[in-house]
Amino acid sequence: MRHLLSSFMVSAIMATASPAVAEQFRVLSSWDTTYAAVPKVLDPFLERLSQASNGEITTTRSGPETIPPFEQFDPVSRGLFDMLFTNGAYHANQTPVGMTLDAVSATPEKVHSSGIWDAVDAHYRELGLKLIAVLYDLNGYNIILRQPLESDALAGLRIRGTPIYHPLITSLGGSPVVLPGGEIYAALERGVIEGAAWPTVGAAGFRWFEVADYLMRPTFGQVGHPVLMNLDRWNGLDDKTKELITRVAREFEDEATGLFEKVVAAEEQALTKEGMTITELDADDSEGIDQTWYEGVMDLAAELSAEPVAEIRRIAEEAGLNRKQ
Repeated sequence: MRHLLSSFMVSAIMATASPAVAEQFRVLSSWDTTYAAVPKVLDPFLERLSQASNGEITTTRSGPETIPPFEQFDPVSRGLFDMLFTNGAYHANQTPVGMTLDAVSATPEKVHSSGIWDAVDAHYRELGLKLIAVLYDLNGYNIILRQPLESDALAGLRIRGTPIYHPLITSLGGSPVVLPGGEIYAALERGVIEGAAWPTVGAAGFRWFEVADYLMRPTFGQVGHPVLMNLDRWNGLDDKTKELITRVAREFEDEATGLFEKVVAAEEQALTKEGMTITELDADDSEGIDQTWYEGVMDLAAELSAEPVAEIRRIAEEAGLNRKQ
């Protein structure tokens, strides 16, 4: 009798966890599996959604081989895909608000409790998208270089970077060059660029150690990976499914920071083994680099969309998220 009761309770819990209607989501990613965040963070998140729904939520993932990374915002907002795993800088032309998620210095909990998450979500809803999660790599960004730094930092060097990097690159004397991630290897190899700004995750998977020998330190900022859903698709879900996705996403946001820690540690070990070494900015340039990053990203975003960025900036600064915690 006890066994039967236990089985009944488990079945009841599983039924409660499952969506009322099975859902399959078409997920578009700005990167393929060469970028470790895809197999090590995105895929576990999608699997967690499936597990929590007892298999009622399923996903299919497509990458930049389907639609180039800087052109993915529109297809998702128009419903050609259901979800997008990306970075705010990749659709700065449509809206710069996603970039502000990378400007702040905050844990996922702080991003939520401060009100920034809700403000960003409200803005994306105006553009036909719903913010589902922000999967953070708190290790931030760095710059891969062909040659070690000299006393004049990046002066005279062509550095690959999407617009989010431009204020920092120029503040260090460099000249920004916009290139998709898939073109960085060849550009470094041919000397078209002398360096590339990128998250601390990536150099190993893309094998940039074959064409560049140095990692600039200190790192700066933090890397937000928003997971967005087409708003009509979201609104069409039943309440039970919405609640499940929201709960799993919030839990996984905290877990994702730990997953990124493991990925970054493994990456640094691999790069050291391949012969890459650290090259340090001098004290004057490294001091306050996070503040330079914050101000540069927020100023750039405000140039493109003043009102929503001003509100997010106000929230961030009132909560003290404009500086390292």
